Amino acid sequence: MNWLAEYFSRRTPVLDVAMWIYPPPALGPEGPVVQAPHCLPYPGVELAFTAGEEVRRGTRSDEIPARYAWCAEVHQPDMSRVREMARGVENHGFFRSIEIYPPSRYNNDCLIRVNDAFAFVPVFSADGAPCFSGSCMAQPGEPSSSSCVRLPWLFRGYISI
Repeated sequence: MNWLAEYFSRRTPVLDVAMWIYPPPALGPEGPVVQAPHCLPYPGVELAFTAGEEVRRGTRSDEIPARYAWCAEVHQPDMSRVREMARGVENHGFFRSIEIYPPSRYNNDCLIRVNDAFAFVPVFSADGAPCFSGSCMAQPGEPSSSSCVRLPWLFRGYISI
């Protein structure tokens, strides 16, 4: 079941997203070194729904799709709770923004964007649980990808209302 399609169709006002991001191995003197994941442990952060809209400029019009969004500058999570729950896991303020878009003329499937640098199509658990996974390549020039092996970043998460 695609939980995001269901939430978008019902215009659910708020979603909670917990997420773990696994960067590709870094290149060390002895070879590849596994890096610690970045995490927003359960219950994660709240993403607020924004309805789609049409923007007109002169005779041209364009559509801004509906979305769920969270921005660290606007909504600070309780980082003490995040640090306490994420012992042994690197976070260091990695998460700056998370946006989720429904299928539209711009994308065929739901799309999750993290920090305006990563975008992936979530694949939900086959047993119907609201767990998802995905992967994508870092954009060239992304600061944290310079010493990484050119492999995809892995994303795991959980969505709840």
